Amino acid sequence: MYNPDEDYQVMLAKLKTICQNKNITQYALAKATGMSTSSISCLMRGETKPYIYTVLTICDALNVTIADLLERQGYDENCEEDEDVREMIEAYQCLSPEKKRMLKVYMDMLLQYGGEL
Repeated sequence: MYNPDEDYQVMLAKLKTICQNKNITQYALAKATGMSTSSISCLMRGETKPYIYTVLTICDALNVTIADLLERQGYDENCEEDEDVREMIEAYQCLSPEKKRMLKVYMDMLLQYGGEL
């Protein structure tokens, strides 16, 4: 079932990673969401717990889904392959919709390709 405190920490970690990967500062996120910089700062430090509307507003500003922030993956952190998959998923989440479409086309091509690379 849910562990709200643990799930919240996972969400914050993913939120910070997405902001870092997209080079979005707390100030820029505040401007994009209409929230104050201090509210974003407190949220990012885990000092406040956001309402669902706030989370949705942040997701909209970052062009990610709420599932991207809340989804738990069943990865073994000690497994190198799982770490690669986690990194790829995090990178994918930071892509623009156009780049996501381009990546999907490329993946489809790779799946259909039967030759040696």
